[in-house]
Amino acid sequence: MNLLFFNLTGIDIMILMIPSILFLYSFYKLIVDKYLTANERLFWIIIFLIFNILGAIAYWVWGNNKKRTITS
Repeated sequence: MNLLFFNLTGIDIMILMIPSILFLYSFYKLIVDKYLTANERLFWIIIFLIFNILGAIAYWVWGNNKKRTITS
């Protein structure tokens, strides 16, 4: 398949899709996480926008591993 001026084959498209899916899913999880404060969410959104895939990986390593307890 010829995508614009790039000559991308099936394997090339798959290699590009995997990080894209990781980024989009991580961004979705960040947005819907009800345990993050507004400041934490803003911090992670800025990290995602600046560092893209590395930001998504950092979110899974440091931002999403808190033990969530609901106190009432």
